[in-house]
Amino acid sequence: MEEMIFFDNAKANVTSFFEKEFENFPPLLMSHFLNKFNDLLNYSEEGCNIRPQIVFTNNIEAIVKAIPKSHALTLFEDTEATMFNSRLKSILAIANRDWCLFIDIKEGKISYGLVMSFSSIKDRNFIRCLEENTTLKDRPTKIHCIVARPLNFYTMKLHSITGNDLLVNFSLDKSKCNFFATEVREFVDATFSKLRTTQRKLQDMKNMYFNIFSNAMSIVNGTICVIVDKDYKDNGLFEDGIWLKEPISFSKLFTQSKSYSEEKLQAFAELFVNMLNFDGITIIDNQGRLRAYNVFVETNSKKVGYIVGGARKRAAYYILSSKKKDIVGVYFQSHEGEVIFQAMKPAAPKKPKPKKDTTN
Repeated sequence: MEEMIFFDNAKANVTSFFEKEFENFPPLLMSHFLNKFNDLLNYSEEGCNIRPQIVFTNNIEAIVKAIPKSHALTLFEDTEATMFNSRLKSILAIANRDWCLFIDIKEGKISYGLVMSFSSIKDRNFIRCLEENTTLKDRPTKIHCIVARPLNFYTMKLHSITGNDLLVNFSLDKSKCNFFATEVREFVDATFSKLRTTQRKLQDMKNMYFNIFSNAMSIVNGTICVIVDKDYKDNGLFEDGIWLKEPISFSKLFTQSKSYSEEKLQAFAELFVNMLNFDGITIIDNQGRLRAYNVFVETNSKKVGYIVGGARKRAAYYILSSKKKDIVGVYFQSHEGEVIFQAMKPAAPKKPKPKKDTTN
């Protein structure tokens, strides 16, 4: 007997979320969005993966005013939702990095376009500002806004400005239900655990690293980034790689002058992404300095055990299994968007050997 299973529960919950968070959302637009839902988790144009961030709202103008240095560019205006798929295809092909697609829904008009915040790379990006905004929901004129964005190939996050979230996961493997923001925040905290600077500069650098890895989610095809101690000296584990003669210190880029160079900071951030996207492992230390890239390790399957995944994942777990005290943690991202950060657990102390009984 043939058995077929549908994810109707997800469909019902997504519909219910929109009904609760966005009054009078057009039924035809809802139908088109649900039909496109799975495709958005694994969307690509011209062979390039795109992590589409979609803002559904009824007042894009108010949102732009509420988010510092943001700008909306309207590209299409329709009277009904029949062109939804065509509009998405046209806009997502040019939406990358921090550009987000917006769909502004007013009576008798649906507008499609792009929106982003032209802030510094050390500031929160548009989506983070929108998700953390606490004033829009309290406006006397009712504003509806739902952000839909894939976290990986399996998970879509829906966030309303009321503060409510819905996570829809289509993976049958619970290990793939990790969520990007939590993993990256833990990674970023570990990256700057030994940097001594002002609280403001520390937060700026953490924001920058978070933005870099947010962009890397939609650009790189998978990566491993290893955090080592600031005084790390390689003893052979990472010898097969390119070590920088002078580490790239983002903290120095902030402190070299009273007014740092945004262009220089952006250029080094892009270089960091290029390293992450290059074959092998990128190594940084816990002062946030770039130390090496294109690093390879020879894995030992007996030591790691059975790992479901490709060479990168096996390498990540091999490094963790080394138990080296001067390795702080390992960040792994698969080409499907699975993200793992794991701090290095110190090796268990060796038990002292029992003394031989020398008594007669």
